[in-house]
Amino acid sequence: MAKIGNIYLGEKEEGIPDSEHFPSGLAFPLKSESEIDYILESQDSRWQVELQKDHIYIVARSRDPQAYDNLVTSGLEQIQRCLDIIAVKRLGNPILDHPENEHIAIFQRNGETILRHFSVAKLGIKVSFSVEVRDRDGNIKPSPPIPEPSWTWAFRYYRLSQASQDIFEAYRNLFLSLEALLNNVRPKLPREREGKWLMDALSVIATKVPLANYIQTTTDPIDSFMETQYKNVRCRLFHAKYPDALLPHEELNPTDVLVAYEVLLRLWRAIAETYFQVPRGGGVVTYQGFKFWMDKVFSHPLSLHFTEDNSLPQKDDTQVSPLGLTTFEFEQSRYLGETKPGIVSWQGDINLLDIHKNLSIHRVCSLVDKTLMNVVFIKDGLSPSGADIFQTYQSMRLLNRGQPKMSF
Repeated sequence: MAKIGNIYLGEKEEGIPDSEHFPSGLAFPLKSESEIDYILESQDSRWQVELQKDHIYIVARSRDPQAYDNLVTSGLEQIQRCLDIIAVKRLGNPILDHPENEHIAIFQRNGETILRHFSVAKLGIKVSFSVEVRDRDGNIKPSPPIPEPSWTWAFRYYRLSQASQDIFEAYRNLFLSLEALLNNVRPKLPREREGKWLMDALSVIATKVPLANYIQTTTDPIDSFMETQYKNVRCRLFHAKYPDALLPHEELNPTDVLVAYEVLLRLWRAIAETYFQVPRGGGVVTYQGFKFWMDKVFSHPLSLHFTEDNSLPQKDDTQVSPLGLTTFEFEQSRYLGETKPGIVSWQGDINLLDIHKNLSIHRVCSLVDKTLMNVVFIKDGLSPSGADIFQTYQSMRLLNRGQPKMSF
């Protein structure tokens, strides 16, 4: 069976045919090691969620085969429910550590069992510039003072969004802030349907803010906003009354919410700058520029490796295994290019042999032109026993430093 630390992740125990079978499983890291041992059975008995004391990962495993995308969203929801139960039972308050950036999944595809480690690293870049204006005699002309922003209640929600440590909460507050901005520009009428008001308000905004610059689409940007932001994310995070309840975190991939947040934040800043004198801020690297740069980097040979070496990643790392332990290379390594706005990805696959089955994998490393570029660390150690294929799916995300917070 595949395990993360001592926690069963999924698939059968080899040599024990009658052992309970969970064909699918999902693990997310916590912000700190669990202080309790706890197992929760779902009400329909189809899922089981487990924490173990001194382990950093929490696991949700399913008694049903799950396609990967459904496993990530449904498994995360089961984990959230378990954390809810732990909180109300006063057993503690474990918190997920950036679920948008890492998870481990075991699932079936085309008759094979895939063990996938998914991770997103951040590449912080800061761009600064200054402008000097001189008169015809060469004397520096002082810049006029930057006016203070005109306060509006939208700023309160914006501040709460930026202060959040949870991507779902951050998105909820930012969308509330956007609605408050729009209501200042085009107030919502009594009994006016929310969707209609939102589209009309965006139409008014579009006369001064080029929406197509912030909502990348080949169709109408307002229609795209209503589909990708309002319908797919906003409405799925806000309703709280049954039978229409859509709980926070439910059936949403946290990485997709993070991407939606970045788009929403850029649009919010553009509207606030135009209507409320919010300063623009420093320079940025564009998504197109980042993609061009990373494409150049990955034009060199890429290789992916893993090892049992549990050395913590260091800035000056140069080796897959600093301790000199055995390393294994993925059979297939390929650069996937831009997979989401501001994100590029690459992937490695290896057919697992007997020599891999009893490993406890801690470091998964990316080398470009034989130079160590990225180290993914699995603190508890990952045992691939029970899987046919081990896969690493790594991404690099652009983070413009000096800009508003886009990482939670």
